[in-house]
Amino acid sequence: MVEFRLLGGFEVLADGRHVDIGHARQRDVLVVLLLEAGRTVPLERLADRVWGEQLPRSPKDALYSYLSRLRTALSGLVTIRRQDGGYRLDTDPLTVDVHRFAWLVERAKAAEEDVDALALYDDALALWRGRPLDELESPWLTAVREDLDRQRRMALLGRNEVRLRCGRHVDVLAELDAEDLLDERVAAQFVEALWLDGRPADALREYERIRIRLADELGADPGPHLRELHQRILTADVGGPVPRQLPPSPAAFAGRTAELSELDALAPAGTVVIAAAGGFGKTWLALRWAAANASRFPDGQLYVNLRGFDPAGEPVPPSAAVREFLGALGVTPGAVPAGLDAQAALYRSLTADRWMLIVLDNARDTEQVVPLLPGGASCTVLVTSRNRLGGLLATHGARSLALPTLPDAEAREVLERRLGLARLRAEPEAVAEILAHCGGLSLALGIVAARAAAEPGFALADLVTELRETRLDALDAGELPASLRAVFSASYRALDAEAARAFRLLGLVPGSDVGRAAAVAMLGNGALLRVLTTASLLTESPPGRFRMHDLVRLYAAEQAGPEESEAALTRLFDHYLHWAGAAMNHFSPNEPYRRPPVAPSPAFEEREQAWEWLDIELSGLLAMGCHAAVSGKADVVVRLAETLARYLEVRAHYDDLLSLQRGALAGTAPGELAHATAEQQVGWALIRLGEFAAAREHHERALSFAVAHGADLLESMCRSGLGALHEIQGRMAESRREFELSLAAARRTGYALLQGIALCNLGDHCYMAGDYEESVRYLELSGQIALDLPDGGLGGFVLSAMGRAYAALGRPEVARRHHHRALEMSRDGQNPNLEVIALNDFGEVAGREDAIVLHEQALVLARRIGYRYEMARAHYGLGRGFLGEGNKNEARVHLEAALARYRELDAAEADEVRVLLSDLG
Repeated sequence: MVEFRLLGGFEVLADGRHVDIGHARQRDVLVVLLLEAGRTVPLERLADRVWGEQLPRSPKDALYSYLSRLRTALSGLVTIRRQDGGYRLDTDPLTVDVHRFAWLVERAKAAEEDVDALALYDDALALWRGRPLDELESPWLTAVREDLDRQRRMALLGRNEVRLRCGRHVDVLAELDAEDLLDERVAAQFVEALWLDGRPADALREYERIRIRLADELGADPGPHLRELHQRILTADVGGPVPRQLPPSPAAFAGRTAELSELDALAPAGTVVIAAAGGFGKTWLALRWAAANASRFPDGQLYVNLRGFDPAGEPVPPSAAVREFLGALGVTPGAVPAGLDAQAALYRSLTADRWMLIVLDNARDTEQVVPLLPGGASCTVLVTSRNRLGGLLATHGARSLALPTLPDAEAREVLERRLGLARLRAEPEAVAEILAHCGGLSLALGIVAARAAAEPGFALADLVTELRETRLDALDAGELPASLRAVFSASYRALDAEAARAFRLLGLVPGSDVGRAAAVAMLGNGALLRVLTTASLLTESPPGRFRMHDLVRLYAAEQAGPEESEAALTRLFDHYLHWAGAAMNHFSPNEPYRRPPVAPSPAFEEREQAWEWLDIELSGLLAMGCHAAVSGKADVVVRLAETLARYLEVRAHYDDLLSLQRGALAGTAPGELAHATAEQQVGWALIRLGEFAAAREHHERALSFAVAHGADLLESMCRSGLGALHEIQGRMAESRREFELSLAAARRTGYALLQGIALCNLGDHCYMAGDYEESVRYLELSGQIALDLPDGGLGGFVLSAMGRAYAALGRPEVARRHHHRALEMSRDGQNPNLEVIALNDFGEVAGREDAIVLHEQALVLARRIGYRYEMARAHYGLGRGFLGEGNKNEARVHLEAALARYRELDAAEADEVRVLLSDLG
């Protein structure tokens, strides 16, 4: 077992034995990797943290040396990997005392029982052995040390708060420094410990001393928590009924650490509205916070379920809720005045000077809540509602806490609380699918957990099968409060007719969200979006984009009739196709011949706006394509595939390009131009993804149609693809023939950009064949077309290819200028497809150190976009670069990876790699 100790003198222990890590600078490197355990640290950041501004002459070489020694020292204990332009230390973070400390503290904060929290805090603080990272010094470590000291201080204060709740105030008094009382949290703990120790006079005297010090030294008054504590001490002997109406804290509650912390900040002496759709866990959160903080409200806690969206009943009138509260405060029925106004006034009078918590659960609207707001400023009010209660926020100073879905880790914890860890570990795949189907919705998780707990002998996989087939049916525990349909129905019934129609139609939208313009095209009325957002049935994030929770969307779609669904989707699809075509006229203005014509859209005045729209709407456009394919709307799929083909290639969305074009292929018949065009595009996507045999078959079928029907545009594109395939696999004569015929077909079309592409391909082929002068001649012709149009995409490819040709001609300065400009153009044009090729092209002709950096960047990018041939090129380039440095181990790793890739692709370079590997031995 390995342990890394940083919370004191730096130590590494393996099974209790000290491991020698070497000199201080080498230990600095290890400390950086340990503090980022499991995450990649870029070389530049690693160097900055180790040396700061005092960098050695060659920091990378120094780091390579240190890391090599560290790998040797830690062999068999942990792994240090080179990844994505940096290094990552792979170890369980809990073997590092800093991470274990943070983990224990977070568990302590989330613990439901104080005794568990106290034990966790004790374990966390016991890890500290002195000054963190003692003996190591650097500007960065100083900042780290200060942050660790701050974390320790917060943990000590957190433990003190638990101790106070557990009656261990003597421990708090023994630990706190009475002179450190300008920190109000420390001051409040000190005063409360004195009070709990049976010394109220000392507590009041200490409060006064603190108040005077704050005024004299900071010019400030005590904060609300300290003033509240002072009031509690003063009124500790006051009599009268103290209501304790809070329902039990939910047993299955888990997570929500961030929201609980936000409530800690928002709730003292004020009103907070917790707003979300039904099933998100608003009541659970409110009651969990209320239970944890009940001791802060010595005058009692009031609770009412206002049933604003109850699936089985009507909302509670404010007058009924006020009378209930008055009774809890000791007012006899005969003393309750007539009329809501008088009752609310009496209620405000009785609460004006009290420290109380009031929970108003499931409120319908602001009108229902206002009479229940207490008098004075000493009470805290929590309101839960499916509406945002904008009136309460605007006119009564309430603050809002929006509740998102539970993240996966917290959702899993809900299941674990009910079903036990062993049952979850027995079926990890089923658990993952359950989490996906529940979508972080608290009620859905609670229903699934309840059903599984009721049948402990059933496999979770059986429940998953039901969720797949009838998701909303499966999320029904048999009673109204535990049925998602019933919960959603209550919100739906509260809408007026127009809003209800909008809700139904938005449930039909393919994809996870929809832009305002598309939603308006579908609904005909943009104001309805605000109505549904206020009702928490829609979420607007970021501004101008609207989404429904998956389960809410399922319910909404169930309510829509077939005729209104068909008409609404037609309006939506027409909007998307029109705007996508208009955006592509800006994105690729020189290729209108590749897509259906559309009228200009007033939304796109500049190219950047069109590009941004395409990036934002891509997921929705692809979802539309899938929906249209399933629904048999082949014309929509074909138009979308033709419209987006160039965008998807440039942005390197190869899998999406393949999926969309396959949809177009399936929706058209052989013998149609649209079918042959889709064949070629499927083949082109497969080239990028490295599936060369299938790519060739698709291109050949498309070419056969193009030649037979005189489709010159399609012929040129098919021959370009076939030429590339021949070239990669070393058939240079066949490649030259296809590229020449592609150029001839392009010239017959008269399309300038198509001719430029064909000339660029031919020029790059001549370079590969060793005819560098001929290469430059063709590339200059292509470059002139790129300038005349202008077209930055073609220009970037030409510049990158010319850089290689000029380097081969012995003109390195000219080559470097071309490569730099090609990279700039690829990044300016947000063209990762060009960028990865330009990086590898530049790496092939750059100096050794620059080549390694360029090929590393290419490898990261090629992996991200899935460009398999460029991955192989990057590995090959890195192998040669490290071989030139004399680093045979790194060279072998990359050359073996290159060989494996080239073999998969049946690429000609495989033989060259074999030779280098054989030389390595």
